[in-house]
Amino acid sequence: MRRLQIGVLGSAGPEEYPNTQPDTGMFNAAETLGKELALAGCVVISGGKGGVMEAVCRGAKANGGLTVAELAGAERYVSNEFVDVEMISTDIGYRGPSLLVGMCDAVIALGGGAGTLQELAVAYRMQKPVVLLTGYGGWTDRLAELDYLDERQLIKFRVTRSPQTAVKVTVNLLQ
Repeated sequence: MRRLQIGVLGSAGPEEYPNTQPDTGMFNAAETLGKELALAGCVVISGGKGGVMEAVCRGAKANGGLTVAELAGAERYVSNEFVDVEMISTDIGYRGPSLLVGMCDAVIALGGGAGTLQELAVAYRMQKPVVLLTGYGGWTDRLAELDYLDERQLIKFRVTRSPQTAVKVTVNLLQ
């Protein structure tokens, strides 16, 4: 039996935003997302760095989940300590988001800067279900004001305010 592969997209950690304070509430929510995804039997897909990516992997690992990271570059063992499987994408430039999103059955996003926006646009174009976990700012909250990303209305964004509901909605969309 196949396990659902759910991507979690969101803000990187302080290593990429050294001039801002991390939103611990957002990272706690991401850790809860990881926990809930693991308990639902899902594989967690992320970018493998810090911030939301590390928090979701930490939550999944603490609850027996499997974590996979898509990493750009040529080096192995550069992901956070909670990643089980690294998928290395060499020489991809800005095509990376399509690889990460392509591995997913659906994505959940919270917070997020330009990289998250890029991944969400790819998910929309690939018509992957998108669940926006709001309340943490960034592109996720901005996009929550829209039903669709553009006039083609390829997929409708689902909006939630709790990690538990985000996982429940995501799994239900795929059944």
